[in-house]
Amino acid sequence: MAEPIRWLALGYSVPVNPSKNRVYVWRKLKEYGAEYFKQGVALLPYNRQSYTKFKYLSAKILEMGGEASIVEMKFLDPRDERETVSRFRAQAMEELSQLKNDCAQVLAQLSSGGQLFTEDQTEQVKKMIRRYSKARSRNHFGLSAAQDVEAGLYAIISAARQASAELSAQLARAMDKAIK
Repeated sequence: MAEPIRWLALGYSVPVNPSKNRVYVWRKLKEYGAEYFKQGVALLPYNRQSYTKFKYLSAKILEMGGEASIVEMKFLDPRDERETVSRFRAQAMEELSQLKNDCAQVLAQLSSGGQLFTEDQTEQVKKMIRRYSKARSRNHFGLSAAQDVEAGLYAIISAARQASAELSAQLARAMDKAIK
């Protein structure tokens, strides 16, 4: 039987007004990749980063006039834990699958012979890298799809290097002709 996972739970309540405080907490939990155990109780697998994130958010909640507690917990029923892990994996898989598709789309555009690396494409790839960084931090159970996304991003970087080298060579040839 697999070793039970250690979990951190953040139990909290935030005053109803202003509503922006509740939205802030919700967005932070989403950013962390937390899943709700019950209303007002968010979970993350226990590690130093998760504890630091919950500790930060707990302090913010207290500043808002709310209440917050961080506890370590474990599931007594393995089925409940499997269901929770499945929710974490589904969340990460959705995000990683979208990124994988985005990488494939950019690579297809580049291989179709269109103009290489327009300003818009460069910005799109930068955003994809930032999204990957966040998705990677939320991939709490090490889905291999993260490796596929990483490979796709490196393929785009390689295409950029190649395009840059080709452009550089064309410019050097043009310069050589100009000075002859």
